[in-house]
Amino acid sequence: MVGFGFMDNLVMIQAGDLIDNSLGVTFGLSTLTAAGFGQCFSDVAGNLSGGTVDAAVSKLNVPKHGLTLAQLSLKSSRLYHTGGGCVGVVFGCLLGMTSLLFMDTDRAERLKKAKELESIFRTVMDEGHKLVSAERCALWMHDGEKKELWTQVATGTKDGEILRIPADSGVVGHAVQTASIINLHDAYEDSRFNPDVDKQTGYRTRSIIAVPIKNDSGDVIGAIQMVNKKNEDGTNGVFDGNDAKILTMLSSHVKCFTKIVTGED
Repeated sequence: MVGFGFMDNLVMIQAGDLIDNSLGVTFGLSTLTAAGFGQCFSDVAGNLSGGTVDAAVSKLNVPKHGLTLAQLSLKSSRLYHTGGGCVGVVFGCLLGMTSLLFMDTDRAERLKKAKELESIFRTVMDEGHKLVSAERCALWMHDGEKKELWTQVATGTKDGEILRIPADSGVVGHAVQTASIINLHDAYEDSRFNPDVDKQTGYRTRSIIAVPIKNDSGDVIGAIQMVNKKNEDGTNGVFDGNDAKILTMLSSHVKCFTKIVTGED
């Protein structure tokens, strides 16, 4: 029974984790649903491998109990048989659970949250850059541990592509470090602007505004960046105070969405 318990839990955990990290993330399945599918695989595997487990145990030459049929039919024998089987299964299941010590059990949850955030943020930013008539936009999140800014929501990037820059890099980095709005009418006239990206992409940045995103404690968790303001007639413009107010309001929405998805109070 130890072998059956071990196989059952090991297969369920591994299959459930695989489903949670693949189909669970893609289709938004809950971890409990993935565990249910994992149990189905475990039951099928147990049915197919039952003979193999029995054969493996028989090769261990474990001594037989030596009880007669009359003795086996006694109530005390049945109780010991049932109790021993239960203990064996539980012990085997605990052994199977040791695989959790070598697994990243939070990976699927992180991937699901990242997917939810990306979907919400992309919608917000698509509408946001239209409100201020910007050619390009990016939503940067601050990773305090790695001291960097990263984004999956930036105009011109491929789906799933993640851009990372040092937390103090460029205009957006300065906005995060100082927790203040940075509005440049001519990017190349300001030392805080990093022109290396323009050189790599061939894109010409003219005006740029970066607005920090703050949590309820006042800590900066990211920044919204808009590039190249366009006037109504299609000519080049500059971001003004009204644009800053709109983006500040947008940053509050991003903060709220982040709290909902991450489950913060």
